[in-house]
Amino acid sequence: MTERELFELLVDKITSMEEKLRRVEESQIRMEDELVAKVKALFDAREVQLDVNDRILETLSRIESKLDRYNHLNCIN
Repeated sequence: MTERELFELLVDKITSMEEKLRRVEESQIRMEDELVAKVKALFDAREVQLDVNDRILETLSRIESKLDRYNHLNCIN
């Protein structure tokens, strides 16, 4: 193998490696973007669930209060 052939082989290998690295970097950026979007969606869903939980607890508290009053009235009568 001549020096020129070796040089061309090395250039081809380096070019190929650079292309692979570019694709990996693009893939990494895409995955990071997708991950950020998914994490944001999870936090949004968590906030919605916390709101739902609060409403359920408030409703339960009102029902318990009504039940306590009802039981108290039945004990008096």
